[in-house]
Amino acid sequence: MRHLALGLIAFVLTLPAAPAVFAACGDRPQDAQAVAAARAAAAARCDCASARSHVRHVSCVAGVASDAVRKGQLRALCKAAVVRCAARSTCGRPGSAACCRTDARGTRTCRIKSGAASCTAPPSGSACVSDAASCCDACGAGGCAPPTTTTTLPAQPCRVDGDCNDGNPCTADRCVGGTCRHECLCVGPGGSFTCCPGPAAQCPPPEQDRWFYTCGDPVCGGHRSHDGVPPCAADQIAGASCAPAGATCDPGDFCNRLLVCAASDPTQGGACPISRRRDKQDIRYLGAEDRKRLSDELLKLPLATYRYRAPEAASRTHLGFIIDDVEPSLSVDPDRDMVDLYGYASMAVAAIQTQADEIAALRREVAELRRELRKREARRQAAAPISRSSFCRTRSGSTTGFAR
Repeated sequence: MRHLALGLIAFVLTLPAAPAVFAACGDRPQDAQAVAAARAAAAARCDCASARSHVRHVSCVAGVASDAVRKGQLRALCKAAVVRCAARSTCGRPGSAACCRTDARGTRTCRIKSGAASCTAPPSGSACVSDAASCCDACGAGGCAPPTTTTTLPAQPCRVDGDCNDGNPCTADRCVGGTCRHECLCVGPGGSFTCCPGPAAQCPPPEQDRWFYTCGDPVCGGHRSHDGVPPCAADQIAGASCAPAGATCDPGDFCNRLLVCAASDPTQGGACPISRRRDKQDIRYLGAEDRKRLSDELLKLPLATYRYRAPEAASRTHLGFIIDDVEPSLSVDPDRDMVDLYGYASMAVAAIQTQADEIAALRREVAELRRELRKREARRQAAAPISRSSFCRTRSGSTTGFAR
């Protein structure tokens, strides 16, 4: 049973989300312009370079796309196209890169890699790192630039990283294959250190205070005013120098983040709490009946195999459920037309807890039955008659010995 529970959790966490079908997006002349406008609005509201995590960035973009659908500016069938471009991006993935690979047949594909060094050419093909954040823009004409992650310095032999220290606080000095490499540590618009070579690179002195984003709302839901915090001026942007330390301003962020003047990132690279009690309200713990109801709902989910209609995703067969079959459900994120994996996983936990309660009840029942059987066996043995042939008795009735 323990293996079954672990398997269920593993299945839930690896289940692919089911986005809306967007095959019909593009069959109207205005679709392309509407998608471009929605993406531009998302870029303005959901800053890529300062995204605290990839998930939060995609969630923010999905919110912008949903707003555009509600306002009639974007067809519902095109919402997934906007979200997909955000999902296939480097936003919220420090150090990652959009890698354009061209195979021997001339077919070009784009993948988000963990770093420029991971962007390697296929056999008889070529590869390059794009300066665009999203794969939707990375591999077009002029949209791909060769990877540039190191400064050009004379080769220097080394054995350990310490042999490569050049005294520059804006470079990470490493010994790779006996040769020193000095990778640029740049400060992006979010104020955190990352590798971003090119004109956007900034390397201010480490001791200089800069504007950093604070933690915002656990779930992005639109900007609201902050009492006592002034709006940010035009030059008060993330990554810019500031004074005095501790000053704050309100940039009007969709997730209600503020800017704070500090020497280092107060969020430690975006490690903001989103599940603490202080961030939530209307907390109600589930009882046995609630867990049983969720367990029954989970067990009734109809599973199916399917392929997406989008040509670039049609070759792979997926396993999961179709949200249209189960709505309304806590396992569905209706605003983004996706599976709510956190809700789905919690339903699986409810099913496991219900199963554990049932197993415990069965064990208590079995233990009680065993005790009852032992009592009955003891009573039976106590009441069993003594065999008349077991003893030899004298005529007077005294026992003389065992019969043979």
